[in-house]
Amino acid sequence: MSAPKTGAEIRQAFLSFFEAREHLALPSDSLIPTGDPTLLFTGAGMNQFKNEFLGKGRDLRRATTAQKCLRVPDLENVGLTPRHHTFFEMLGNFSFGDYFKKETIAWEWQFFTEVMGWDGERFLVTVYQDDEEAYGLWREEIGLPAERIFRFGEKENYWPASAPSRGPNGPCGPCSEIYWDQSPGKPFPDNQGLEELPSRFLEVGNFVFTQFDRQSNGSLPPLPQSNIDVGLGLERIAAVAQGVDNNLETDIFAPVLEKIQSLSGCTYGKDAANDIRIRRIADHARAVFFCIADGAAPSREGRGYVVRKIIRRSLRDGIDLQMPEGFLTELLPSIQKTMGSAYPEILEHADLIRAMAGGEEEQFREVYQRGIQRLESMLAQLGNPEKGTVFPGDAAFELHDTFGFPVDITAVVVREHGFSLDEKGFERAMAQQKNRARASSGLSGDVFAESFGSRCASANIPETIFVGYDTLSHKGQVLGIFDDGEFIQEIPAGKSAAVLLDATPFYAEGGGQVGDQGQLKDGAGKVVFEINHTTAEGNFWLHHGTAKQSFAAGDSLTALVHAETRAAIQRHHTATHLLQSAFQEVVGTHVHQAGSKVEATRLRFDYTHGEALSPETLLQLEDWISTAILSATPVETRISSLDDARKQGVTALFGEKYAEEVRVVEVAQFSAELCGGTHVSNTGAIGLFRIVSDRALAAGVRRMEAVAGTAALHKVREERDSLSAAAGLLKCPPHQVAERVLALQAQAKLAKTALTTEIPDGEELLAQLQSPTQPSWQHLQGISADGLRQLADQLKGKRVPPLLLLTGGEGEQLPFVILCPPTSPWNAGEMAKKFGLFVGGGGGGRADFAQGQGAQNGDLKQATEDFFGSLPTPA
Repeated sequence: MSAPKTGAEIRQAFLSFFEAREHLALPSDSLIPTGDPTLLFTGAGMNQFKNEFLGKGRDLRRATTAQKCLRVPDLENVGLTPRHHTFFEMLGNFSFGDYFKKETIAWEWQFFTEVMGWDGERFLVTVYQDDEEAYGLWREEIGLPAERIFRFGEKENYWPASAPSRGPNGPCGPCSEIYWDQSPGKPFPDNQGLEELPSRFLEVGNFVFTQFDRQSNGSLPPLPQSNIDVGLGLERIAAVAQGVDNNLETDIFAPVLEKIQSLSGCTYGKDAANDIRIRRIADHARAVFFCIADGAAPSREGRGYVVRKIIRRSLRDGIDLQMPEGFLTELLPSIQKTMGSAYPEILEHADLIRAMAGGEEEQFREVYQRGIQRLESMLAQLGNPEKGTVFPGDAAFELHDTFGFPVDITAVVVREHGFSLDEKGFERAMAQQKNRARASSGLSGDVFAESFGSRCASANIPETIFVGYDTLSHKGQVLGIFDDGEFIQEIPAGKSAAVLLDATPFYAEGGGQVGDQGQLKDGAGKVVFEINHTTAEGNFWLHHGTAKQSFAAGDSLTALVHAETRAAIQRHHTATHLLQSAFQEVVGTHVHQAGSKVEATRLRFDYTHGEALSPETLLQLEDWISTAILSATPVETRISSLDDARKQGVTALFGEKYAEEVRVVEVAQFSAELCGGTHVSNTGAIGLFRIVSDRALAAGVRRMEAVAGTAALHKVREERDSLSAAAGLLKCPPHQVAERVLALQAQAKLAKTALTTEIPDGEELLAQLQSPTQPSWQHLQGISADGLRQLADQLKGKRVPPLLLLTGGEGEQLPFVILCPPTSPWNAGEMAKKFGLFVGGGGGGRADFAQGQGAQNGDLKQATEDFFGSLPTPA
């Protein structure tokens, strides 16, 4: 049988190899780490097994995965080097207290030399300097000569790096790495005094032997169980197997590279700079598509900010390559071709990916133009440069980071304006950003930061039993009280904390539904704790609130959910399911939910659609849902396997993660979704449904808000009362309000036209000035900003005062312009900024002409006199 060559073949060969050795093959975790708030993105195969490494997770001894990963600290290197990626796949095999170093080293060597068929003479390995066991296994069991086994210190061959001397505390251990010699035949470097291998040797695997538990005093006692964490980069292995020098030249990227060349008209391999751009687009497009498919939508903060930044970097390269508008979404089929069979989510969420990526591209092209305008504005504020004037590095970084504006273009533009770029300042700002990225990624911190769930398990607290589907009250026991990160035994009256119960009827926030509110009562029926919110950390429910009287862990209390609030939430939740189906029926199957929030007072529904819905479409949505409500159809729930539910066409929502066993909520003939939330028992209980608003949330994504039940009734009454009040003011029946408003608008337009002030003649204006040689001011009541600019155009080339201030406008608005002839000792742009301060506004512009806006809410004459009095004395 021939050795695996393609990325797909290598992935399958690895998983099959370890399945044959009793490893459970598990699916990749989402790029949004499951149940792990300490990480921004999944950056390693071991992330989903943190509890298992701590001996607190599933009953799992051996596992193997192909894990989707995203890392961004080295974002600037993508495309420049042969190996850096944002998104990549990590092939891994794991042992949790089962096999250890001997089996690991033998199996990885067997995979590379027998399964992949690679020449064993071309491998070098590294071990931790004090790890005699690993050294002996490579030397005696595998038979590697000593000159091909390198001993390195804790920086290179320990995980986490430098853990023995610097931490973090917690699980750690030595590691052994295996390298492929890319220049066979050349002499090996001397392994004496060497701190790391030269770039000639390509790391293709890292075997982490987690066996110690670092303490605060630096000691390394052994863990209760020793673990194995192996990671092999699929893209690197594919590059070696296919004999290419760059990961992005493998079959994994071939279709997308071909598509980029087709769209750009550039041939890969002909121009080094364009090759970098092409590789970067290929990498970034793949990262973006997978992020969106896993629920990380582009936005202004958190994960979304990272996704948006990656998108804009790829779009910037596309603009430089003169690729057509909409090119990013045209790359999706190429990524699906090589990745879709292993990761069906990029097939299932194709419409969502296109909507979000396409919308971001459209938005960015506008932002990019604003970046150019921003740069020109920065240059104008700096004024005329003297020799050696420097353009600030932090300003260049703002353009780069906020607008995606290339620093090399910034350097060219500022040089054309007579400036030089502060490159060191830019690099400092860039370094600070990288440090922030590393910190936010969670990859450089305490990888085993203990979650609340694992702390509860350590304290032998049983998982919470949820009984809230069937009852709104339940008598249970207080298992713990959590205050400011610590467990406390007793809580006094007036103190806020979170309470853990053995069982609870309170629904914990999740799936878009807010957490329940209510009370805890003692045996006498007195309220001891007011619950304002409920959340879950893993399978442990936290009831957040304030104590009304003291109680302690171990007490028996009755948990009571606020029934009216729960009922209102349920009405909105079932209405949200109906709205999802209504969109599919009325607007089209291309519409996908992109997020939701269900509260007692409203529902919020985010969806993918490129344009605003017409009033007619909004009415159709309301009518569709009203039909479902009036049908009084029972809302039924059942437990199903995830595979069966998918085969039956049950809707699985964007960004949600599901177990193998799922709960299906179904309204026969109207809706069927996977959902763990609470619902009405019959659609008739929803009552009334009204759409309140529909607006653009982001490019390609819209947000609808609606109300149901009593909230909808209150909305109808509010609208009725507003209409009645308007009718009273307009002195007409309610049904004539719109007609009356249109008539008044027409009258106001005519009145405004009649009041428009005629722009005076420039020569006449100059003749009215008291002195043609002194700073002068003329107020032109009613003249708009555009009118002032037209008047300024008339005065070009004429003999105007050294500073001429013209103000206009009406009401509170005060547009103004300032003119300074070439012989003037003053700069109009600087004077406009100065005058803006006196009139509560701002301004700016060129040395000869500037404009601005203020307010006429004070003494304009006095403000102008003060401004003229503050003019700097001419040199």
